[in-house]
Amino acid sequence: MAGKGGKASKKDEGKGGGEKKEISRPAPKVTSQPAAAEVVEVMGKTGIYGEVYQVMAKILEGRDKGRVVRRNIKGPVRRGDVLILLETEREAKAIKAR
Repeated sequence: MAGKGGKASKKDEGKGGGEKKEISRPAPKVTSQPAAAEVVEVMGKTGIYGEVYQVMAKILEGRDKGRVVRRNIKGPVRRGDVLILLETEREAKAIKAR
């Protein structure tokens, strides 16, 4: 360990002081691929200004094929539209009635 002066102590000198070990890290896992989904039902509007629609979408391809998920979509959307979802694991919370 280095003392107050910033110099290496006698203990550190024998350890090869300035060499750093290269750490190998595993590659990040890709959990899902982009997948197409068809809008089955438009649930309603949400967001501060009502600019986001909450929809139920049926996933058409990939690991979760056939699963229906609730998602928030920004912009105009209607029943039958096809969306490209970057991930299929997450699901939006239901809109609460006030």
